[in-house]
Amino acid sequence: MENSTKSKIALGLILGVAAGAAVYYFMTNENGKQQLSDVIDAVKDFSDKAKNTAIEQSSRLAEQAANTSSKLASKASDVTSRLAESAKSQVEQIG
Repeated sequence: MENSTKSKIALGLILGVAAGAAVYYFMTNENGKQQLSDVIDAVKDFSDKAKNTAIEQSSRLAEQAANTSSKLASKASDVTSRLAESAKSQVEQIG
């Protein structure tokens, strides 16, 4: 178990150094700055598209839920009416 922990620490250290080197590269030359800017723009575009898709999907789901709820309420009302009429006719037959 101790070896596993050491391996995870070593991997984290290597990944940290690699990330630091990448940031250093991007920030020290003009081409790197442009690439970093392009990556940031792409991430923002993706984020905006994901947000818009989530909004559209949630609107569709809300509309479907409202339609389903309305249909269920209508069916429940019909069943209740039929049960009430059936009960009324049974009472009339008894009385």
